[in-house]
Amino acid sequence: MQLFGNTIRRQLTLVVLCTSLVGLGIVYATFEFYVRASFRRTLTGELSVLADSVAANSHVPLAFHDEKWAEDVLGELGAERRVVAACLYSSDGKILAEYRRAGIDSDFHIPYSENDGARFTAESLTFHRTIFFKGAKLGSISIISDLTELQVRMREYLEISVLALFLSIVTTVLLSSRLLRLITEPILQLAEVAGKVSTEENYALRAIPQSNDEVGKLIHSFNRMLERIQERDTELKEINDELELRVEARTKELQLEVEERMCAQETLSAERQILRALIDNVPDYMYVKDTDCRFLLANLAVARQMGAKSSEELIGKTDFDFYPRELATTFFEDEQRVIRGGKAETNREEAGMDPQGNLSHVLTTQVPLRGKNGQVIGLVGIGHDITHLKRIQAEMQSAREVAEAASLAKSEFLANMSHEIRTPLNGIMGMTDLALETELNRGQRECLETVKVSADSLLTVINDILDFSKIEAGKLDLESVDFDVRDSLESALKTLAVRADEKGLELLCEVAPEVPEIARGDITRLRQVLLNLVGNAIKFTNEGEVAVKARQEAKDECGMIVHFTVSDTGIGIPENKRELIFDPFAQADSSTTRKYGGTGLGLTISNRLVRMMGGRIWVESEEGRGSDFHFTVRLQIADHKEVKVGSPAPPEVLRGVRVLVVDDNQTNRRILEGMLRRWEMVPVLAEGGEQALAELASARNEGRAFGLIVTDMHMPKMDGFEFVEHIREKPELCTATIMMLTSAGHRGDAERCQKLGVSAYLLKPIRQSELREAIAKVLGAREQEGMIPLVTRYSLGDARDRSEMLRILVAEDNLVNQRLVVRLLEKRGHRVVVAINGKEALAALEKETFDIVLMDVQMPEMDGFEATAAIRKKEKSNGQHQIIVAFTAHAMKGDHEKCLAGGMDGYLSKPIRPQELDEVLARYGARHQVTA
Repeated sequence: MQLFGNTIRRQLTLVVLCTSLVGLGIVYATFEFYVRASFRRTLTGELSVLADSVAANSHVPLAFHDEKWAEDVLGELGAERRVVAACLYSSDGKILAEYRRAGIDSDFHIPYSENDGARFTAESLTFHRTIFFKGAKLGSISIISDLTELQVRMREYLEISVLALFLSIVTTVLLSSRLLRLITEPILQLAEVAGKVSTEENYALRAIPQSNDEVGKLIHSFNRMLERIQERDTELKEINDELELRVEARTKELQLEVEERMCAQETLSAERQILRALIDNVPDYMYVKDTDCRFLLANLAVARQMGAKSSEELIGKTDFDFYPRELATTFFEDEQRVIRGGKAETNREEAGMDPQGNLSHVLTTQVPLRGKNGQVIGLVGIGHDITHLKRIQAEMQSAREVAEAASLAKSEFLANMSHEIRTPLNGIMGMTDLALETELNRGQRECLETVKVSADSLLTVINDILDFSKIEAGKLDLESVDFDVRDSLESALKTLAVRADEKGLELLCEVAPEVPEIARGDITRLRQVLLNLVGNAIKFTNEGEVAVKARQEAKDECGMIVHFTVSDTGIGIPENKRELIFDPFAQADSSTTRKYGGTGLGLTISNRLVRMMGGRIWVESEEGRGSDFHFTVRLQIADHKEVKVGSPAPPEVLRGVRVLVVDDNQTNRRILEGMLRRWEMVPVLAEGGEQALAELASARNEGRAFGLIVTDMHMPKMDGFEFVEHIREKPELCTATIMMLTSAGHRGDAERCQKLGVSAYLLKPIRQSELREAIAKVLGAREQEGMIPLVTRYSLGDARDRSEMLRILVAEDNLVNQRLVVRLLEKRGHRVVVAINGKEALAALEKETFDIVLMDVQMPEMDGFEATAAIRKKEKSNGQHQIIVAFTAHAMKGDHEKCLAGGMDGYLSKPIRPQELDEVLARYGARHQVTA
């Protein structure tokens, strides 16, 4: 009890001892907890890795329920001293295989768990893991490890801790007694000094007395010491704080570095395992060889290919150990070429052999393997077995040949059907056109016009179906030729002018100035799209106008994008039908009571053609207010700018001439104004006859007379003829030259124009070149005396000189077609000779010379190709060239090219259109004159 008496020394000793014991207890508890947790975590990690390894080797036994294989896999756990038992379960939870360490009772039961993870008990650790393969559950595995090592380690820690505790108590008591003595003695000495100072009043002790008694002196001395201790303690604390911050920061850095290194090591280890698993499970062949072509690494696919049980059997061996010498030598030479050359070889096809001796095909890539100094130390190879692909390619080639044969049969069938349909249709349409030009009574004319309309509709249907078939089969090719954009556009619209005039519609055409005159592209398909869209616009428009506009949307070094717009004031398209109209055989109105007919293929074909020409097509419409069809095409810029417009009008004839434009249609006025301003003329616009008369009177009063009047014929209130009559009734009003434009000519209009003194009578939509030439002609003829002939489209540059009569040989076996062609050619002033087959055509060419030969392709005895070949063979000796134009009902893909390849100069398809015939005669007739 004296140890714990009331002395200061004893009390301090007790405090120090208790504090030390508590600290040691906390340290021991913490260390014990850390050791136990660390051991559990380590053991759990080891079992997890072990479970993953066993799971990776158990895919096949679980998939095939192979108990023997599964027991072999679990038997590998015998090398793990901690593992007590293990069990492999199938996907339904049944035991497939078990493992027990020697000495474990046979009735020991391994509990099954549905949940993955670790479960600790007092004596053991059970780890359960579910096995998946490609997302499917194959089964699960449970591994049990004992905790004997942990228990032994804890007992050792406890014994060491008890011993350390005892030694600590003894050391603490001894040290505290010594230390406390060091603390108390100075206090006693200080008290003694203080007593001496108080007793002796010795101020040499450096004590500053506050009073003359002993207590004051002691307090004063303590205060001074406390001040010094406080100053030093403050400085020391600041230094300690700074050191603690530095130590703490450095400790965190070290801890972070350690964690990063551990994480990197774990990641690297995991990646190595993953990489190895991937390499072994990749179906392609992967291997690494040294400079002697010995295997350093290979995956299971290579081992299976060579007949080995595992990839380890290949290490250190070469191809000569597995393949016949001839095949192995080939592999060795290929690999040595890569190693010595230091260059990779990719996708090299090699012939291999499987373990059964069957020939295989492998697509191989080999890359040199380089060391740290860049020297080649081996190669890395990857191979893909393409034996199955080769077999499929052979089968596909066979199937392709069968499909091509079927496609050829289909093409020949369509060609024959086209020929059989077009041949009689040619006679119907041609003879109908000829009959309509004769004197007929009203009933006869109505009947023939009905036949013509029906034949045109039938031809449209046939063409649509053939085009659609060619597009669907991918056999429609685009051509690339130079063409005049404005002239082609205006020429295409002229074919629809009559239809527009019959419905009282204005047919307008406007080409923006920035669009080049000459472009390169497929004018035939562009014309087809335009005719389809404009034809539909006329069909669905009862009043108002149909306008075609073209502008340049974009331009680059590859060409330009031209934007075409076909606008009408027709019935419009409902919103829910706008996308439907571009589908095959679909129409906005598909009811049985629809007002407008058609196949429903026109817009589909146009859509496909526009896409093939590098553009797109879309529609903007409002029901009851008309539609705007837009489409873009990519055209190339032609290498030259030559434009053939007949005799070009001299600019000085047109420059500065005041022109009065009279038209009730605002769009048409704007188009004419743009054309006239480009020719440096001065246009004045009037929207009707009354306003035009007022403009004429105003110009006369101001002394600014008009040199030319361009008036429309169809206008409300006062039409073109009435307007001209008003002018002729007042000669003093105007002496200008008058030109009249109309959407379609009628019998007697030209005669009436001549009586009224109109100088030109032209059909809309008028070509820019036609209008310019017509203006130049009528203005240049003002100084002539006598009767000036009326300028019409036939008298312009497009009309053929009547003196240019051609001698034409027609080789045609069909009697109806013979009559039709002869009538059409003789009507145009040409001399015609008919041959019914190729032999007669050759005989006719022996007797006389012809400018052009229209050669039918299908004829008895000798067809057109044979006859053309005979003609070309003869020409090789005489150096001449006979112009031969194919004349056939074939309209399938390749027919045009086939005719040109057969030695023919041109191509004219049946049924014959007079306009197309005129174009052929003009083109090849002019060529004949040049060569002559």
